[in-house]
Amino acid sequence: MTLAEKLLQVENLKISFSTGDDLLEVVSDVSFDIEEGKTLGIVGESGSGKSVSARSIMRLLDKNAVIDPNSNILFDGQEILKKSEREMQQIRGKDIGMIFQDPMTSLNPTMKIGKQISETILIHQNVSKKEAAEQAKEIMHLVGIPDVETRYSQYPFEFSGGMRQRIIIAIALACKPKLLIADEPTTALDVTIQAQILDLLKDIQAKTGTSILLITHDFGVVANMCEKIVVMNKGRVVEHGTTKEIFSAPKDDYTKKLLAAIPNLHEEKSEESKVKLKEIYSGKREKLIEVKELAKHFPLGRKDILKAVNSVSFDIYKGETLGLVGESGSGKSTTGRTLLRLHEATSGETVYEGSDLNTYKKNQMKEMRKRVQFVFQDPYSSLNPRKKVEDIIGEALDIHKLSKGKKQRRERVEELLELVGLEKSFSQRFPHEFSGGQRQRIGIARALAVEPEFIVLDEPLSALDASVQASIVVLLEELQKKLNLTYLFIAHDLATVKKLSDRVAVMYKGNIVELTDSEELFENPVHSYTKRLLSAIPVPDPHYEATVEKVDMDAEPEVIHIGETFTEIKPNHWVMQ
Repeated sequence: MTLAEKLLQVENLKISFSTGDDLLEVVSDVSFDIEEGKTLGIVGESGSGKSVSARSIMRLLDKNAVIDPNSNILFDGQEILKKSEREMQQIRGKDIGMIFQDPMTSLNPTMKIGKQISETILIHQNVSKKEAAEQAKEIMHLVGIPDVETRYSQYPFEFSGGMRQRIIIAIALACKPKLLIADEPTTALDVTIQAQILDLLKDIQAKTGTSILLITHDFGVVANMCEKIVVMNKGRVVEHGTTKEIFSAPKDDYTKKLLAAIPNLHEEKSEESKVKLKEIYSGKREKLIEVKELAKHFPLGRKDILKAVNSVSFDIYKGETLGLVGESGSGKSTTGRTLLRLHEATSGETVYEGSDLNTYKKNQMKEMRKRVQFVFQDPYSSLNPRKKVEDIIGEALDIHKLSKGKKQRRERVEELLELVGLEKSFSQRFPHEFSGGQRQRIGIARALAVEPEFIVLDEPLSALDASVQASIVVLLEELQKKLNLTYLFIAHDLATVKKLSDRVAVMYKGNIVELTDSEELFENPVHSYTKRLLSAIPVPDPHYEATVEKVDMDAEPEVIHIGETFTEIKPNHWVMQ
C-alpha cells in the first residue's frame, strides 16, 4: 500500500494533561491509519483514551493537554501537529469534519438550523449567502431531513434527537471533507434511530468516498460499519486488525472481555426462567400488580393534550421481570412513573395485591414506598452531589424510621453497599468520586434500603459501557434471587431486555402493541413495530451484518399501524391489531 492511499497516519501519539506540577499521561504510544474511503473503528470503555486521541487530530484538546514532540499525525500529506491555529481553522470543517456525541449541546440553541449549516460553508468557501443557503439545503436533503424549506428556518429544540444528530452530520459534511470523525454518534439515540444514522453514514460514504474514523464502545456498531478495528484500554492500543479477525479470533484478554460482555440474542433462557413462565401461564404464580386501562395525559397549553400513555393493561407476577421496551417518546418511562405515582394517573387502576394505589392518600402512599421503589436512568444526576454515600442511602432509613441511632444506620448502609458489590469504606465518599457503574450500584443500594418487593428499573444501563452493563445485569439477577424481588425493567436495548426479562411488553406511541415471553418475542415477532425494533439491533457479528436483510428504517408511516383490539393470537402471545 502506498502512502497516498493512507489518508491519515497517527504514529506514537502520547498525550498528557498537566495537573499542577505533574503530567498525567492519558494516551501512550498510539498508532493507527485510515485508508481513503474506508472506516476505522476505535473501541474501548469510557476513559480508554479513544475520544482524546480523536480530538487530537482536530487539535481540539484542552489547553492543559500536552502532546509529546515525538508524536506524529499525518493527514493527506500534512503534519497536523506542526500547523498553526490559523492553519487548523482552515482544515477543520473543510478537510476534516467531526460529529460530536451529544447533538443538543453541540448545536447553538439560539441560532436557526439553516444558518448553523450555511455558516460553515461561508467560512470555507467563497460563495454568497444565497449560494451557501442552497448548498445547506442540499446537505439537509442528503442527510434525510424532511420538508427542508420549513426545517431550514427552525431551531434545534424543534427537532427530535435523531433529527438533531442528522443536522450535526450535515454541518460536518457541509464542505465535503475527506475525513469524518464520528465520536460516539449514536450513544444517546434509540436503536431504530441509531440504525438510521449508521445507514446514513454508510450511504454518504458510498456517494462521497469520505473516510470515517468511528469512536464507539458498541461492538455491534463496529460490526455494522468498520473494515478495521483498534481496541484501546487505559490509553494504549491493546489490539488491532480487520473486523473479522477481531471478532473471530480476539487475542488480547481485554478484547475478549468486551466481546463476552455483549448480550447474546441467541442464548437460551435459564431453566429457572422457564419454570417461572410455566407457573405464570398455568396460574400457579400469584399476581403482584394488575394494571388496568392506565392512562397518563399531559396538558400542552390551553387546548392541546399529550397522550403519553393510552389505556394500557398488563399484569406483573411475583418474582418475575417484565421488560418494557420502545423508543424515546413511546410512553414506557411515563408508565413506570405512573405505576408508582411519581405521576398521577389520568385514569385507570394500578392494583397492588388487591388495592388500587391510585386511591391511596398521602400517608398510605408513604407507607407503600417501603414496598415499591424506583431506580433512575442517569447515575450522575440521580445522586445528590453534596451528600456522602452514607447520607444518600441513609436518607431512606431516616424517612421510614428503619434504623435506631447513627451506629445502626451506618452498619445498615455498609451492609447495603456490600450487597451491591461495593466496599464499606465507600460510605464516606461523594458521588463524583465514583465511576458510572459504581454510582448505579449506589442507586440500587438506595432503592434496597427499605427492603422493597417491587422495583421499577428505568433505563438503568443506558449510560454505561457494555462490560459495566453486564456486571449490573448479573447483580440485578443475583439480588432478585436472594431477595425475591419483582422488576419492571424499562429499556430500549432489546438484547439486554431479552437476557434479564421473563416476559416483554413492546410500547409504541403510548400503547402496548405486543406482549409475550422474551424468547417467543425475539423468535416470532408479529407486530410490524416489534420487527422494526429487532431489525435495528446492531449485532456484534460482521458476517451477520453483511448478509442479514434489514427492515427499511425510514418506512415507518407505511408499515406501522395501531389497531383497537389487543388479541391473543396464540397461547400467551398478545398483539394489538
